Amino acid sequence: MSKYSFLIFSVFILFSASSCKRHKLHKKEIVVVDTLTSEVVKIETPIEQPKVEAPVVVKIDVNPAEIDFKYLNLKSKVNFSSGGEEQSFPVNIHIKKDSIIWLSIVVGLEGARGIITKDSVIFLDRLRRTYYKYDFVSLSKQFNFNINYDLVQSILIGNMPLKKREFDEVLKQEGGFLVKQKEGFVSVENFIAEPSLKLQKVNASDSTGGSKMEINYANFLSISELLIPQEIKANIDAPKNGQNIQTTINLQHNKIEILDQSPGFLFSIPKSYLPK
Repeated sequence: MSKYSFLIFSVFILFSASSCKRHKLHKKEIVVVDTLTSEVVKIETPIEQPKVEAPVVVKIDVNPAEIDFKYLNLKSKVNFSSGGEEQSFPVNIHIKKDSIIWLSIVVGLEGARGIITKDSVIFLDRLRRTYYKYDFVSLSKQFNFNINYDLVQSILIGNMPLKKREFDEVLKQEGGFLVKQKEGFVSVENFIAEPSLKLQKVNASDSTGGSKMEINYANFLSISELLIPQEIKANIDAPKNGQNIQTTINLQHNKIEILDQSPGFLFSIPKSYLPK
């Protein structure tokens, strides 16, 4: 697996928002005749038009169903194509809720390992004996979007990438609800299915850079009374050097385990590895 394929997968998991018009006054003429002078005097009296009641806006309240767990163990397969390159590789993912995401990519031997915490993202390229280290502040500036641990975790398990907020617009649609959000220059639309209230699709677009991403969640499995998507498919369109680069990533969870005990998060950077 090339370093580019690993970085593309890394970017994926890091992507891992009525007014009433005033009533106008119209004038009505009242004609008054002065009986002494026979002069006609016109008096203009403002008469207010009947008030039209503003339409009643019914606020739609929807609470998307989210996955709650202590530890999660995923054995998955990644298929993706980007810029003429196609790759397929397995990945093991361990998650400690709201704390740590550990990843290991094994093709015969372990080719790469990564760990994502609240503060940083580190990936080891075992084939080239190098490592990549990022922090969420710099990544947010690079992508012009607030990237954080919660966003990555939500994308991997099928929760809304951005938590639903009171001011988000919610629209009723056939088969579910559309939750519209805004984060900086990025517009996000979340389609929530009814009656399960599970996230099925996310559309995100950047008004400044022209990048677009669509994430679809499918094949939901019922595990410990929780609905978890077995398949996550992302299509990303991003302009680069005057061209539109299309990337397709399909993450298939072949095994999903909700655990009470830690599956292990062993990670360290060997002294011989060089930073990239």
